[in-house]
Amino acid sequence: MPSEASFPPADFVRRGPPVSVRDLERKKREKWSRVVVVSPRPQETSERVRHDFVSKGPYTLPLAVLRDDVDAGDKFAWQFFTHPFSVFPEDSCFYNVPGKGCLGARLFVRAPEGLRLYDEVGANLEGSEFVANDFPGALGVLRHRVLGGAPENALASPYLIDLLELDVDLLELFYLTTFLLRTSAPSKSLAQLHALISRPTLSGFVRELYSDAERDLLRQARGGELSDDAPEVAAFRVRDEDFLQVSDVRDGKRKQVVGRLMKEYEAFEAEHKDELTELSRQIQGHEHTLEEIKVAVRRLKDAQKEDKVKRGISGLWKRAALFGKSKTEQINELKAEAVKALRAKRALEQQIEEIPGYTEVRGLTERMQGFQDSVATIHGMASNIVDHNVARSQLNGLRTLVREKVASLDSEEARKGLRTYSLRLRAEILPRVLAAYEISAYVLRRPDAIRPGSQSQLQVKRINTLAKSLIEYFRYMPYGNKDLGEAFDSGWGQVLQLEAQL
Repeated sequence: MPSEASFPPADFVRRGPPVSVRDLERKKREKWSRVVVVSPRPQETSERVRHDFVSKGPYTLPLAVLRDDVDAGDKFAWQFFTHPFSVFPEDSCFYNVPGKGCLGARLFVRAPEGLRLYDEVGANLEGSEFVANDFPGALGVLRHRVLGGAPENALASPYLIDLLELDVDLLELFYLTTFLLRTSAPSKSLAQLHALISRPTLSGFVRELYSDAERDLLRQARGGELSDDAPEVAAFRVRDEDFLQVSDVRDGKRKQVVGRLMKEYEAFEAEHKDELTELSRQIQGHEHTLEEIKVAVRRLKDAQKEDKVKRGISGLWKRAALFGKSKTEQINELKAEAVKALRAKRALEQQIEEIPGYTEVRGLTERMQGFQDSVATIHGMASNIVDHNVARSQLNGLRTLVREKVASLDSEEARKGLRTYSLRLRAEILPRVLAAYEISAYVLRRPDAIRPGSQSQLQVKRINTLAKSLIEYFRYMPYGNKDLGEAFDSGWGQVLQLEAQL
């Protein structure tokens, strides 16, 4: 593909993408995108120059135009525009947002003259990077640019420490959000949470995670205006009352299913009362007979063991009883009686099943209990997401590594610190993030167990969204034989794609 720089004319950019019927010819000859730019923003402090990672836009940009007298399917048919670094900094990354008449950009390349965006995947463009679909994904591309190569290159980056500190801040955000599910003293955690999401980078990361009312609660907590026993803090917990009971299950006419089933059972029982009573009495009689036979067989077998011991001691190998039936014969007769009783019991049960309407009400109690047990399982899973949370000690250990090792002036010490940091992240942290996502995703897919729109469901959804954002942010981290993103895509990623198609 030709690499010469071609800058879009200003009037062409102002005209914007083709969106009307009159622009049909332009639609054939132009490609446009709408992206948000993510880049480091330096900030002077008393210690050093720090960087926030902020977004700007969205910007509607022309991607390419069709060359004159060239077939659209030709390899070099499109002239892709270059956008100068005076417009977008060289260390920028991008993510797509919807726009009329716009395609989704897929790749971008940093050329000597500026940045070029492409709508093609797998074009084998040297040095190309992906255009993400959200802010966490764009940050992940920027992180991979710094940390995905040789340690020497990472240590030379002016914002390496800022990225690593961002790692830990994001994990602390995840820790606090998940910790609130169970803590009995949430006000301190809510205050810490507000302090975190007030930072520029994290504010963009959690833009859609909290409603205005929840942000007001966080501000009150930070100002010391919210007590631990305030009823409002229930918005950040999983509550028993948000999980369904059998009595909550309703049919298409909004009537209680259990009530309807009970009425059907009572009507069935009243209509066939005498027949059911007689059959049940006979079944209980056969069950009593089977129980007596079981006791008698057990007693005879115990006596057989005692006889063997006595014969062994006295040396008498002949049968102890010269008259009457042996215990083995008695056991065989009892077993034959048990077979008759069991067959008779099953025949009576078959008669009950053949009563008209019985199959509709059979096992009502067992079905209700099974539903309640299923709901209890989902409730337990939602409450125990916190068991897969990262630990405060792990976060403190990562911060210590960054400040005392990676930030060291000794290059060898910094290299070792960076290697240890990466190993801990992959071994201790990322599996927990994946587990939290998987559990929360399963709970959200059980609307039969958790009330739709309830505070508990919203809290589980918040954790699920945050875990997914962290997976996108750490997408390029090695994870087993794959990257974290590849490991996710091969499992839950396929589920998400299938759900999007349905």
